[in-house]
Amino acid sequence: MLPLPNINIDTLIVTVNYKTSTLVTDLIASLTADLTSLGHTHMVIVDNASGDDSVETINDYINHKNLDWVTVIASENNGGYAAGNNLAINSVLEKKVAFKRVWFLNPDTKVKAGAGAELIKAMNNNNLHIVGSRLEDEDGTLQCSHFNFPGILSELSSGLRLGVFDKLIKKHLVRTEPSSTPIQTDWLAGASFMVSNEYINKIGLIDDAYFLYFEELDFCLQGERNNMPCWYIPSSKVYHAVGAATGISDHRKKAPRRPQYWFDSRRRFFLKNYGVLKLICCDLAFITGYAIWLLRSKLTNKTALTTEPPRFLSDFIKNSFLLRGFSLQNK
Repeated sequence: MLPLPNINIDTLIVTVNYKTSTLVTDLIASLTADLTSLGHTHMVIVDNASGDDSVETINDYINHKNLDWVTVIASENNGGYAAGNNLAINSVLEKKVAFKRVWFLNPDTKVKAGAGAELIKAMNNNNLHIVGSRLEDEDGTLQCSHFNFPGILSELSSGLRLGVFDKLIKKHLVRTEPSSTPIQTDWLAGASFMVSNEYINKIGLIDDAYFLYFEELDFCLQGERNNMPCWYIPSSKVYHAVGAATGISDHRKKAPRRPQYWFDSRRRFFLKNYGVLKLICCDLAFITGYAIWLLRSKLTNKTALTTEPPRFLSDFIKNSFLLRGFSLQNK
């Protein structure tokens, strides 16, 4: 493991690995060409106790390429996405090393030319504190990467899946129309976003009580509540292999059973930020909408049923306020 930096840096890049070492080395390779545009840069990769040869593979790559700007930290346990990112940032802060900005990158991303420079330019020219990239498939197909915060109507919509209803409540849907120009938005996809040092000083680090999912919503919401809203910068282009790191994110493929941590994170987001009443309404809205959609799909033999997570409705009900009450403690 190469040493952490001992002088101040401009751009701190943080990435969390869990059994995706090949993806991580591809990410490092994609960053190499644009380092000069990021100023003095250091990347910290936290391996979340992968239990395989990830640390050795990544370190071998770093040593072979003589990359003195990358450090790998082997975490003793897998505390999740937020905890891994926080460990990376804290490892630098503990050395009293200052930085101007942090670029959060998923291990299943590859940055395209100028992606980081475009984020920095937007921040500097417009006094922005949190900005996110345009995410793309490998062939350039656009992915949705800027969103509205969820609410009662959006939860009903996500369960009901009825085009006519969606048109009526379009401005309340979580997914938004992709913008070709910079736009202020509620929250950004966590695969590639950049925050200023001022943002972290004001907001703090990501809430690591989230294991995975909803942590970026929470992080962005705290910024909005402190007059530091998110901006989407489509000129910053990043390839994102959706679901490669977790296996549950790509809605275009057959979904596995939804993991417990997804339910825990969703529940935490609503309870922490909106309170008991909104959790009740959002839970009931989704359950009602999804039950209606299931019935409609079965009656019409919809093939979409075959791509659904197994036992999703029963799992959702078990994790709703109906059976879990209102404690923030995970199961």
